[in-house]
Amino acid sequence: MNYGAAELAAATAFGADTLRFQVSQPSLDPQSPLYDAAYTASVTAAIKQARAAGFVVMISMQDETNSGETGFNPFATAETVRDWDALNATFGADRGVLYELYNEPRPAKSDANWALWAYGGTNAAGASDPVAVGMQPLLDHLRAAGSQNVMVLDGLGIGRTLDGVPTINDPLGRVVYAVHPYQRGSDDESKWDVDFGIPSTKMPVWADEWSAGFGADIGLGNLTSYQVAVDLLNYLRDHSIPLGGGAFDVPGVMTQTVPGWAPTTYKGSTPANSMGNSGQLVHTLFTTNYGRPLTAADGL
Repeated sequence: MNYGAAELAAATAFGADTLRFQVSQPSLDPQSPLYDAAYTASVTAAIKQARAAGFVVMISMQDETNSGETGFNPFATAETVRDWDALNATFGADRGVLYELYNEPRPAKSDANWALWAYGGTNAAGASDPVAVGMQPLLDHLRAAGSQNVMVLDGLGIGRTLDGVPTINDPLGRVVYAVHPYQRGSDDESKWDVDFGIPSTKMPVWADEWSAGFGADIGLGNLTSYQVAVDLLNYLRDHSIPLGGGAFDVPGVMTQTVPGWAPTTYKGSTPANSMGNSGQLVHTLFTTNYGRPLTAADGL
């Protein structure tokens, strides 16, 4: 509702150089009852506007319930392929547009689920489409259609982990593996190495969705300190893992108000008064260009 030149200018002032657009998979698909031609046109126009403003744009294919979807598809499907075909016809030659092929595959990590993630097969029980499309055949399909874009591949467990991820072969060598390292109410830092630190020594890794609000299920929950958020950003910096803070256009997450776009802070925030979030931390990380470790004071 607030998208436009003013918001793009605010994102630049925040220190961002990349915008991640979560797009509705069913609303882009002419074969879906949720298809919306006006929405499809608005997505294309928004991406072009952001590119003209100097941003790299990542298109994230979203099939969770906030996309309007009512069925459960834990992996990419034929609908995903149709949508990427349409988007690729417009953006396939633009190296400044990145394709996040499928947002947050839901199943937990296991050898069987990684095989489904990579190569496809019979979808998980309850899926609205019985056939899962793997990342490898989807990437191969898009490359054969002429795509020059970087492909961003989310880990399993709703994007939590890259532990055990198969290597996806790309003739252009343009694959990045993504995690969403939300705290989910825990200050346990012991799994970071396995979930994304060690993988980052072997392949390009991007933490492309994260925030840490008090009281939030995907944030700090009932923790009484935001030190774990500071620690995470320093860990990412130490491992050369770039960050995407989400979302810039949702009040109280990266920014306090929309419009307005002043970064959120942790000043005075507690689980009972959960107005605070990690916007100032992320803003400092961006504007210092990862140039120094953060401290708790950077969140205020």
